[in-house]
Amino acid sequence: MTEVKTGARVLGVAAALAAGVAYGLGGTVSQIIRAQGFEVNHIVIAQFLVAAVVLGVANVARGGFGVGMKGALKLMAVGVMAVASSFCYYHAIDLMTVGSAVAIQFQYVWIVVLIASLVDRRAPNLWTTISSLVIIVGSIMASGVVDEVLTGAFVLNPLGIVFACGCAVTYGLFIFLNGRIEIDKPPISRAFFMVLAGAIVSSAVSFDFYTGSCDIVGLIPGGLVMGLIMGVLPSFCMAIASARLPGGVVAVLTSVELPAAILSGAVVLGEPLSILVAIGAAAILLAIGVSELSSTIGNGKAKLRRRVGESG
Repeated sequence: MTEVKTGARVLGVAAALAAGVAYGLGGTVSQIIRAQGFEVNHIVIAQFLVAAVVLGVANVARGGFGVGMKGALKLMAVGVMAVASSFCYYHAIDLMTVGSAVAIQFQYVWIVVLIASLVDRRAPNLWTTISSLVIIVGSIMASGVVDEVLTGAFVLNPLGIVFACGCAVTYGLFIFLNGRIEIDKPPISRAFFMVLAGAIVSSAVSFDFYTGSCDIVGLIPGGLVMGLIMGVLPSFCMAIASARLPGGVVAVLTSVELPAAILSGAVVLGEPLSILVAIGAAAILLAIGVSELSSTIGNGKAKLRRRVGESG
């Protein structure tokens, strides 16, 4: 039984890291698509539509969705949090610098830890708390906010702050609820209903996508890539991770998104990489490593105590 739990944790960790990396790469891809003249709202719709179609076909191929009506509605409610987070983030970066928006958005890490602590009435693990604090500091550096302050480019827009905070809260709720609702159902089924909600909500918000204001044919290539990177992969991976790991741990692990975004931006888009940004990214990776190392050591000690107890 212990080996199963260990294997489940390893799978959960790998899935959470994969989801974070996918989100990080997706930011770079979205910038490339936006540079071609497509609107953010239309990119989001294409992202969720492609993901819903791919995951829907996959579920049909495997013999069904395996989720009842009530469970499906609950999962769709979780999906609403995901699309709300996306819209809030994109509107935030339209009103303020990307660095400022990211720095605020990354507060989701401690928000998840706090929500889990209040609901479970249990203080978070010491190393999870330390890792969360390091990630918050690292995100402020890695987002470029410090560089913006030093160069005088730092500007805070009140409405932008509201959207960025909304992004942090909704994404935090997405991670927390993802680990509490229908976790015994197949990840591919859970992911489908979440992205389906995203497709419905995003379409309702920007219905002009279907009335000729968007070059849908021209958006197909980018939409397919975004659907896979920002829809299918992270939704499926988050469904796996959230069913196997505490919400606080998932929040810490998915913070690899920012280093992935920085690296992909530098390599693909040629974005400048300052020393402070690099240090911040390294701090995030270090915090993730320390958090997992402490968990591994803790699990090892727990195993040893159980074995000693059984032999006694």
